[in-house]
Amino acid sequence: MRLRHGLVASLLLLTGCGGAAGSTAPDSGYPISVTNCDRSVSVGKRIERAVSISQPASELLLSLGLEDRMAGTASWSDPVLPALATANAKVPRIAKDFPSFERLLEDEPDFVYTTFAYTYTAEGVADRARFDQVKIPTYLSSSECTGQDATQTRALTIDDLYREITDLATLFDVPDRGTALVDSLKKRMATAVDARDVSLAWWYSSTKAPYIAGCCGTPGLVTAAVGAKNAFADGKQLWPETGWESILDRDPDVLVLADLTRGDDGDSAAAKIAFLESDPVARRLTAVKNKRYVVLSGSDMDPGVRTVQAVEKVSAGLTKLGYGTE
Repeated sequence: MRLRHGLVASLLLLTGCGGAAGSTAPDSGYPISVTNCDRSVSVGKRIERAVSISQPASELLLSLGLEDRMAGTASWSDPVLPALATANAKVPRIAKDFPSFERLLEDEPDFVYTTFAYTYTAEGVADRARFDQVKIPTYLSSSECTGQDATQTRALTIDDLYREITDLATLFDVPDRGTALVDSLKKRMATAVDARDVSLAWWYSSTKAPYIAGCCGTPGLVTAAVGAKNAFADGKQLWPETGWESILDRDPDVLVLADLTRGDDGDSAAAKIAFLESDPVARRLTAVKNKRYVVLSGSDMDPGVRTVQAVEKVSAGLTKLGYGTE
């Protein structure tokens, strides 16, 4: 209950950061540049028509109080965070999934931000070089600099999230809002439980060849934050396909389940649990025998402002299961 109250209070604080603090007169102090995924991102004037393509990107900009400087959002998978609903209602949703490059240009964006590397591909929207050609600055979360399916060279850390917030606040020339948001998230991170010696496996989707979190994305970050162990920490992809026999071999204490709001093949938490408790291999798992489940939304498992919320939810879930101390 204390965690829930802290979450609500913090979200209200974040939405309150949308005032004039940290803003400057148009074109003052430009160009502004940051380094992102080994490339320089520079804006030559005040960003006025940003487009965010991914729910985490949209929620981060809304948390910085930038809804009045957003031309649109795209690629949503869950309802927006309740504390951001009013701000989100002010921003057009230009596509539920990925808009075409031509559709995106119709909104005359002066900045594009995503947390998914897939966005900057021909199958997604367009590669970053194509945006460079039309002089639209782009930003990509550091969590996917090497791509979602690539071997990850290092684990994502909470400092990466703080740096991303700082980068966006810098580019939008609202540094004070970035500082306030980071400080709020740091306070919430301090509430994580200590659940050492507990092993977790994170199941995102698919029953036939389940996508189980590897070492280096948000699930790894959250697992480390609560002092637990990732049963698949040796996996160097963000979400590698895994077999149920392999999961049984590692037999995690707790399963963290993504409750996806769209899709099929075991995408909802209810469908996942029904499968786990009926499949001849999966039902032999210790976590299944003891019904040790923690449920998160799919967006909670993506890097962004929800990462801290994921720490809170996993902390609360482990506490309910009898694990961990504050």
